[in-house]
Amino acid sequence: MKQALQIVIAILFFATSSFAQTTKWIKDRVSVNLVQNAEHIKVGGKKVKNGESFIVDLNNAELARGNYKNGVKDSIWNYFGKTGDLIQVYDYTHKKLIYNLVDRKTIVTEAYLVDTTNISNAKVVAPVKLGGVNYGFNLLYNERNLPTAVKQQTDKVLMEYVFFLSETGKVEKLSLNYTSTFYNSENPQSIDSDIPDAYDFLPATINGKPVKSKFIYQIILEVSQARDKALYAIPTQGNH
Repeated sequence: MKQALQIVIAILFFATSSFAQTTKWIKDRVSVNLVQNAEHIKVGGKKVKNGESFIVDLNNAELARGNYKNGVKDSIWNYFGKTGDLIQVYDYTHKKLIYNLVDRKTIVTEAYLVDTTNISNAKVVAPVKLGGVNYGFNLLYNERNLPTAVKQQTDKVLMEYVFFLSETGKVEKLSLNYTSTFYNSENPQSIDSDIPDAYDFLPATINGKPVKSKFIYQIILEVSQARDKALYAIPTQGNH
């Protein structure tokens, strides 16, 4: 009996040691502006996120921290503004928003539209971007993709990411729009399955019932065309 117990203990120790040895921190660039560091394990020969993870921007400011379980976000995730303030806490296990604060220190302003036509005494709860708008914006924005026509504007340009959300919060379509005195453009965007966090929303509700809505990132671009070497400077973007 004692010998059998020793064998079981040895097997458990070996299994635990093997698991610890196969856990590895891997750094991945999840967008032009963000880098993720996460623990991985090998499952069926493939690397899978499993364990602690955190995401930082180009200034090494931490924007997100939490855990994965077999490649899926698990338990509590904390999200931070660019100055380190806690702006959101979400429980992925129980699908519950624990804490949410509008981030007023980012260049990204959030707006939303909910149709309340023919609904009396409508009590509207706004849709929510999981991770916050600064994190969401940095997942999608790439300065190199700014249209030449936008860079040539001498006035301020309003750039808007318009998300069309279903009753479940799923992004049905996305448009990237530019508006200025002499230039207006609406540009449908494809959904990039490689960055699911960019499209992770909670739906709006009217009187407790989930409804379709629009969620909008608004960013003012102060675009100035440099005279030398055809370079363009976008001072506003240096602040995020």
